[in-house]
Amino acid sequence: MRASDAGTVIVDFDGVLLRGDAFGLFLRRTAFAGARLPLAVVLLVLLAPIAVVPAFRPWAARWVSRIGLMGRDADGLRAELERFGAALGEEPGRLIGAGLRMIRTHLAAGDRVIVVTACEHTLARTVLDATGLAGVELVASRIHGPRLIVHNHGATKMVQLAAQGVTPPWRVAYSDSLSDLPILRAAEQPVLVNANPRQVARARRLLGARLTTVAWTGGHGPAEEPDA
Repeated sequence: MRASDAGTVIVDFDGVLLRGDAFGLFLRRTAFAGARLPLAVVLLVLLAPIAVVPAFRPWAARWVSRIGLMGRDADGLRAELERFGAALGEEPGRLIGAGLRMIRTHLAAGDRVIVVTACEHTLARTVLDATGLAGVELVASRIHGPRLIVHNHGATKMVQLAAQGVTPPWRVAYSDSLSDLPILRAAEQPVLVNANPRQVARARRLLGARLTTVAWTGGHGPAEEPDA
């Protein structure tokens, strides 16, 4: 049976379910906190000329991650990520209520929902579990201690999905980033979230009239009920 026949829905994480870059927030607030802050500043200065080139951004992100996590053992780092993810899920305005409602609507309709993200697995899993989405499948980046094993970004997402036996076409895909064009192109209904006019124009040229755009500007705090 094709994935689209099974009602598979592919959902990005950062920018669709959670406002901001979750792992980037972890690096800034935890990994590069305290005595490591000067190192972070030096890294940003050195890598800034490279990071502005889209093709080199994954490489720059890999090095920032490796240096920020240096010296941490796997178990201790996993515990840090779990604590940070639980706190992030409770941060006012951090979660995107419309994205969470969208997932619940698809689940209620019997769709298979898979969150596919460049965010680190433990961190994304903790946030999803904290929002009541423990049953949602997750394909994410993976680390072991300070070492990045899989950077699940761009076309790598297609490779990781195929490794899980999920092949295109899928019925719907949601993303806020044009780095996910391979994911969006493989969807019968691609949905671009909170995109600017330039992103929409480029995506429209590549995806045509089947592209849908949505603006999910409102978040919700931990006290607000995320369901519709």
